[in-house]
Amino acid sequence: MTTKSISFRGLYPATVTPFAEDLTIDISSLRKHLRTVAATSGVKGIVVNGGVGEILQLSHDEQVLIVKEAAATVSQGQTVIAGISNSSAKRAAAEAHALKAAGANALLVLPPFDVRAYSRLRGHIPSIVAYFRELGEAGVPMIVFLYSPASGCAYSLETLKALAEVPGVVGIKAACGTLEVYQPIWDALKDKVSILAAVDGPALPDFLEYGAHGALIGISTVATALWVELLEASAAGNKAKTVSLMERCAPIMESVWENHHFKRPTSEVASHKEALVQLGELPSSRVRPPSVGVTPEVGEEIRVGLLAAGLLKEQIAISD
Repeated sequence: MTTKSISFRGLYPATVTPFAEDLTIDISSLRKHLRTVAATSGVKGIVVNGGVGEILQLSHDEQVLIVKEAAATVSQGQTVIAGISNSSAKRAAAEAHALKAAGANALLVLPPFDVRAYSRLRGHIPSIVAYFRELGEAGVPMIVFLYSPASGCAYSLETLKALAEVPGVVGIKAACGTLEVYQPIWDALKDKVSILAAVDGPALPDFLEYGAHGALIGISTVATALWVELLEASAAGNKAKTVSLMERCAPIMESVWENHHFKRPTSEVASHKEALVQLGELPSSRVRPPSVGVTPEVGEEIRVGLLAAGLLKEQIAISD
C-alpha cells in the first residue's frame, strides 16, 4: 500500500448552518459561529456542509457561499473541510472544483450510494473506488466518511484498504460506532491515511486511547475548548484528566445527540443548535423541513445537560 503523510491531527469541529426566520442562511450568525469555533485555541480546522451542517438541505450555491465564509474566517494553518454528497461522481467532481475555488482545502465525502437505487453498490469495491478516483480528479484531498454498521451503508475494512490506495484519499472520518469496529481500521490504516475519531457518544475516549490522529465531531462546536482539552489529555496519556473531562462531556452528548441512539423525532441538528442558543451563540435553533424542531421538553433536557456539564449557571429561555 502507498504510504501518505498523516496531515490531519487534532480537533476538527463540524459546524452548523444557522437559518433566519424565512429559512434562508443567517449570514451574520453563520459568521459569528464560524469565528467562535475557529478562534478556539487548539482547533486545527473547521468542517462545513457536513451532516450537522445540514448538507442535504443546502443548495450547491449555498454550500459554496458557506465555504467562502469559512475560508475568510480561519487563521493561517487552519484547514477548511467541506462536505460533499452526490451519487454521481461526475457531478460531485464539478461541485468539488467550485468548493476548491471557494476555499475548501479538503472534502468530507459522504457515502455516494446511500440511496435506494444504488444501494446494491454499497459493498461493491470496484464501484466505490471508481467513484473516489473520478472525484479525486478535481484535485482536492478527500476524507472518507465512514458510517456505522447500523446505518446499512458502512464500508468494509477491505473497501477502506482499497480506498487508501486512491491517490486523493488522505483520511477517514471513523464514525463507526464501536471500538470493536474501530480497532481493525486503526491497526490496518494508521500509517496510510489520517484516522479521525468521530463519535458523539461515550465511546469517544476509547477511540482516542486506542489510537487516533485526531477527531472530527459535530458535538465539539458546543463548548469547543472542552473538547480540545479532552483530546489533549488523551494524547498526553493523562487517564484521570480524560475521565474527568468525559464526565463533563457525557451530559452534553446524551442530551443533545442522544448518544447516537435516537428515540425522539426532534432533529439532532435542531438539538445541537438549541444548545448553542442556550449558550448565547445562536439566535435560533431553526431547521428546514422535513427536519423536526426542538420542543419545550427537549429544550429542557438540553438545559439540564448543559447545567450538568457546568456550562450554564442560570435559567435559560428555550428558543422558539
